[in-house]
Amino acid sequence: MRILRASAAWRGVALRLANQTGDDQRFELALTAGDGRSVVVANADQDDAVALWRDFGRVSGLPLLLETVDGTVSEPFPQLGRVMLGPTRIRRRYAMLNGRRPRFLTRRKPGRLPELPVMVSGDRLTD
Repeated sequence: MRILRASAAWRGVALRLANQTGDDQRFELALTAGDGRSVVVANADQDDAVALWRDFGRVSGLPLLLETVDGTVSEPFPQLGRVMLGPTRIRRRYAMLNGRRPRFLTRRKPGRLPELPVMVSGDRLTD
């Protein structure tokens, strides 16, 4: 398979059925342009089609597209250029660990103020 580099003319890598009637499960990988043109890059059977499609999209940097039998093209996965978007992970859990001491301070004793003598009307009660 030749590797075609991404350019401004190509909209993405489309996966579509090779036979429009749907009798056999052969798929085509095609480079689609914004004006409706497409160039068939590879043919694949049902087992290898998705793996080849995702690999070709990763190598070329083009978005992955699905083309239905009636010719409509859609993006199944959100993507910004070469970066595939996915669910966000919460990196820091501020609320749950808010009152906890930092890990590097757990081995040290917490600081305490010196005990002050208790004074009541000028008399000292504690030493």
